[in-house]
Amino acid sequence: MNRTYVEGKRNVLFAMIGISILSLTGCESGNEADLAENSGSVYNKIDLEENSPAESSPEESSLSVEEIWIEDTVPLESQITAEEEPSLEEAESAVESAPVIEVPQLPDTGRKLVDFVPEGWELLDSVELDFNQNGISDYVGVLEVADQASPRILFAIASDGTDAYRLDFQNINLICSSNEGGVFGDPYQPLTAEGASFTTCAYGGSAWRWLEKYTYTYRDGDWWLTSSEDEYGYVFGYTTSYCKNDWEKGVGIRKKRSSEFSDMEGNEDTTEYDVVYELSLDELLTLEQAGKRQRLAVRHMADWEVESVVLGPEIALSENQVTFPNEVYADYCDEDCVLYTFSDGTFDYLAMYRFQDRTLSVFAKEENVIDQLTSYKGKIYYTTGIKENVTYTNVQDGKEQITQQEETVGIRLNRMGADGTRKETVFEYRYLQEEDEIPKDRIPYLALIYEISGSEIVVEVYIGEEPHPFYRMNLDGSGIVKIGQMPRKS
Repeated sequence: MNRTYVEGKRNVLFAMIGISILSLTGCESGNEADLAENSGSVYNKIDLEENSPAESSPEESSLSVEEIWIEDTVPLESQITAEEEPSLEEAESAVESAPVIEVPQLPDTGRKLVDFVPEGWELLDSVELDFNQNGISDYVGVLEVADQASPRILFAIASDGTDAYRLDFQNINLICSSNEGGVFGDPYQPLTAEGASFTTCAYGGSAWRWLEKYTYTYRDGDWWLTSSEDEYGYVFGYTTSYCKNDWEKGVGIRKKRSSEFSDMEGNEDTTEYDVVYELSLDELLTLEQAGKRQRLAVRHMADWEVESVVLGPEIALSENQVTFPNEVYADYCDEDCVLYTFSDGTFDYLAMYRFQDRTLSVFAKEENVIDQLTSYKGKIYYTTGIKENVTYTNVQDGKEQITQQEETVGIRLNRMGADGTRKETVFEYRYLQEEDEIPKDRIPYLALIYEISGSEIVVEVYIGEEPHPFYRMNLDGSGIVKIGQMPRKS
């Protein structure tokens, strides 16, 4: 594996740390919609828990979101730099799932808040609000245990009009654990509440920081995800990716700025972005749906029973050659299924596990790496590289020589039906055009980052340290329009 590829892929992986791990946010597609900048971050995918997290001071935990993002709580010289980030091999080996901890079912009723705290658990945080609007205070809280591998429980209790409370919901997929903030330490920030809404907040990373806020509103007897904000950037408030979604209005805002150090140096303007655009958002999600689309849900799954395995017509694998969902990191999850890939050393395979019927389907194989999986409106989308032999010229001992080597020369966005049929190419980008001269330098690392929302696709073509073009198109790839590049000035 050449160094250019390793460094390119590593840079892409760590750029993904700043993107929300929630597919539901739309800031990440299949997600990782902003490789040049997105997990909440895929900080769970590239786990830094081998670094001892520093304890957050009371002063830090009481900061507002704006103060958290702007104030650098760790001196720059003591932080991990880009060169000190884990290697590609270390990052990929860290994708093992955390141990599954048994989570108790909270009591259905109680007379006070502490009655809902199980033995061995502690109330980490709580906020008071009247979400059922009966004039009596209700509560939203977070429970934890000392074991860092344990999920945290987000829950709400509602007053019943007397002196008792009933459990409204509990969810283990919406709050990060204490060891999921990277070198910065525990990413948890206090809950806030206003009216019939509450907001969760998490902040973490090292020299590169991520911040995420999600607001849930009680309406018509259910909780809905109504807004979110995700930021990613370098220390001292230099944001390279900003994502804001207002599901009430159906509008998402995306702002991108180059994260290459060469582009950041000398750029003191922290308000100007290279690419700014809006997206139409899909319908609101319930809190339960939001939790199931959170990648923490995959880590917290305890039951991966497979009742049947279905192989596509082109798949020639025995059952013991099939990788099961509990054995890998799932690339995409929602309330219906998880999507993931595995390899037999020759081909990459795309698999889907459906929760409802416990069926595992393997229905696509590619000679090149399958990446960036997403399910949207009954279709599965994924990217693959285009590999071809490339002829290079170089000079050795004063003589020009011509060599040939297989390289990834382009990238494709593919889609197919949920049963693996009707595969088609939606978008294709080639680095080398026919009229190009024989290259002297290696082709940079190529990747395709996309987001699907409101029946549109926005694509970013990651081209190493070269400018990254952005395109907008319909779901079938028609109506393509270039909307900018990053950095804006090349």
